Amino acid sequence: MSGAYKIIKEHNFLPSICGRICSAPCEAACVLNEEKAPIGIRALERYASEFGRSKAAKESLSKGKKVAIVGSGPSGLAAAEGLVRKKFQVTIFESLDKPGGILRYGIPEFRIPKKILDQELDELKGLGVEIKTNFFIGRTLTLDELKQQGYAATLLAMGAGVPKLMDIPGTHLGGVYYGEELLMRVNLIKSNLFSKYSLNFGLGRKVVVIGSGNTALDCARSAVRFGREAMVIFRRTEEEMRVHHEERKLASQEGIRFEPLVKPVEILGDQKHLVNGLKCVRMDYADTETPGTWQLIPVPDSEFIIETDTIVIAVGHRPNTISGDIFPDLKLNQDGTICVDPATGMTSRPGVFACGNVVTNAGPVVEAIASGKKAAEYIGRFLQ
Repeated sequence: MSGAYKIIKEHNFLPSICGRICSAPCEAACVLNEEKAPIGIRALERYASEFGRSKAAKESLSKGKKVAIVGSGPSGLAAAEGLVRKKFQVTIFESLDKPGGILRYGIPEFRIPKKILDQELDELKGLGVEIKTNFFIGRTLTLDELKQQGYAATLLAMGAGVPKLMDIPGTHLGGVYYGEELLMRVNLIKSNLFSKYSLNFGLGRKVVVIGSGNTALDCARSAVRFGREAMVIFRRTEEEMRVHHEERKLASQEGIRFEPLVKPVEILGDQKHLVNGLKCVRMDYADTETPGTWQLIPVPDSEFIIETDTIVIAVGHRPNTISGDIFPDLKLNQDGTICVDPATGMTSRPGVFACGNVVTNAGPVVEAIASGKKAAEYIGRFLQ
């Protein structure tokens, strides 16, 4: 088992993370899908990471030029591992008080235990990577000041942690959360003398989550763990949910109710401006004028109201729009992502690279890890 773990580690620095939350595109591409029995690569990777891990002796590989990485999410961590193995001195700068990014603050404990994440971070530190927290790029230090401190290259890997808003009436009411906000609140809860799961923020008894991705499902499963009823509504069918089939199965077993082909149109409130319902309309596929195509349209006279006192909006996320203020000399795309040269990974500013969701807008963790590895190759070529 240790041999399997060692081989996996050569290609993927975060096997214990991918073994838990990877979207498993390799399983979807498996030829055994024809027999509906693909090889469980994700489960095998998790097993190898849990039972094949051994205490490796610490070996500092940092010797060469200095590289700064802004952001300690999956893409930043993968890039740091790739660069330190190329003998560069790597420092990761994180704006929050602990490293990990979305792995620590955006995914609940029952999917990625903090102990597992800390083990991966300890291994990275053992290779010589330095991690500095409570550092906000552009405020603590600018890109120019990082260069003045001797960093030959800087990699921007800040992710895309800003939630997308919904343009429906009632989003201002008390009891409305966004998915990323709710998960951060859950991950920041501290254990106390009386209960490990004591809430320090308001959460009603009936929680409705709007969305069909991992964030939506994580919010619903978190609510259930606090003793709440949880329902997930989304516009498309259950088969079209953007989550691994295993996650959907677990959610159903935990009592989460799915309401597919439902579109929210208004959040209802009471006299105290608190949520007390969600007005929705049924959706269905219909023929369009173009032959062979189908379109989702509202079903006539299908409006109905769901009784709820908490709404969680989890319809996607995007990069922080403050990037334009912090990096006025960097070229940005219309959606706020940082524009990079696809052949070099470099931004419009020489020596400054970018990777992960701050470039791609949003995507699975495994794609962010792959982007970080590729960025390490780009930076290695640039500095050598």
